[in-house]
Amino acid sequence: MSQVSNAKRGVPSARRKMERLLSADEVAEFLGIPVATLYQWRHKGCGPEAYRVGKHLRYDPATVRAWLEEHLAVDHGVG
Repeated sequence: MSQVSNAKRGVPSARRKMERLLSADEVAEFLGIPVATLYQWRHKGCGPEAYRVGKHLRYDPATVRAWLEEHLAVDHGVG
């Protein structure tokens, strides 16, 4: 019987430690903005992607960092 590796199936490696998802309060603090601004951005579709976990919004730290890098690069180029 052949086994398909986890990587080929799109399953993250068990060795790779998953980061804990962040709350809206934590993301707002990280970005230095009010939580209300983060919620407004979500409503407008212009903030970092959020995931609903039960009744709570959660953010993947890697996604938040990537979103921030993208927006810093855009602002940096405006000069």
